Amino acid sequence: MKLAIIGCGIITQEAHVPALLKLKDKIEIKALCNHSLPKAEKTAALLGRPELKIYTDWKEMISTENEIDTVLVSLPIPLNYPVSKACVEAGFNVFCEKPAALNSAEAELTLGLNQEGGALFRTAENFHYRASIFKAQEMIKAGIIGQIHSMQWNLLQFMQVDNKFNKTQWRANNEYPGGYVMDGGVHFVHNLQQIAGAVTKVFARTASVNSLLGTMDTGFAVLTHDSGVISSINMGWQHCHGDEALKVFGTEGSLSISDGLITLRRPDASLQEFSLDRDDTFFDEWQDFVDSLAAGTTPQLRQEDAVRDVKIIEAMIESDREGREVLL
Repeated sequence: MKLAIIGCGIITQEAHVPALLKLKDKIEIKALCNHSLPKAEKTAALLGRPELKIYTDWKEMISTENEIDTVLVSLPIPLNYPVSKACVEAGFNVFCEKPAALNSAEAELTLGLNQEGGALFRTAENFHYRASIFKAQEMIKAGIIGQIHSMQWNLLQFMQVDNKFNKTQWRANNEYPGGYVMDGGVHFVHNLQQIAGAVTKVFARTASVNSLLGTMDTGFAVLTHDSGVISSINMGWQHCHGDEALKVFGTEGSLSISDGLITLRRPDASLQEFSLDRDDTFFDEWQDFVDSLAAGTTPQLRQEDAVRDVKIIEAMIESDREGREVLL
């Protein structure tokens, strides 16, 4: 793979670069693009490639570079779809940071970016590759906790206004629906659906507790899955809270799922712990994308699932606005 990167912000530098360095036998980085030169230069240094060609205009890059075959799009959310579309139309495979787009309508359009026998487009959703979720799926399939009927997940943290993520103006002054609930929430609803199937109904309440964190920093919802499972998910970025484990409840026990550890609880209150190796989800998603391109197969993550993640968050916003349950 010969790769160009559009967008050299926090996620590119801190997550994608380390993963790409581990895959340098499969991925050759040919060019970088960022509207501010210093971030691109820092990314080149992190890659150990200070000589890399750097652009400040992505349109110039995709019209000029003739050696690349794939583009990583890692930009503010409103740019995800239009830049990805232009790259696909220029003949490049595209791996685009989540969410799939800034709203449901745009997300739906990403399904048309995959071309039969042509370019491959995928949303980069690293949470899909969490080892703890794969292990939980395996345990549930084996019937260890019986028939699952409900899940509960409190994803509550306290984000300071001067947090490095909130210093990015496109987050603090978001021009897309949902603010942090969209930006972070797509991760979480994706994992819930990996376990219990597609969400079909949404009832939610949302809020902005701190206006300096954008238009929305809190979202509490009850989700109904096509399997009949009911999920309660509470997301907030102004909450002092310590337990972010996903709880899965079955007729014969429950699972408490966190990174590196799954705890099985039986009706008799007995506990059994399952330790997991530390995962590297950005490496795993890149390896899946690269291997799928090489083999001509479909990546583990389906684009329609990434689209549905956006639809669920938008349904939360609609549910709160209209005071009713929203059907998907």
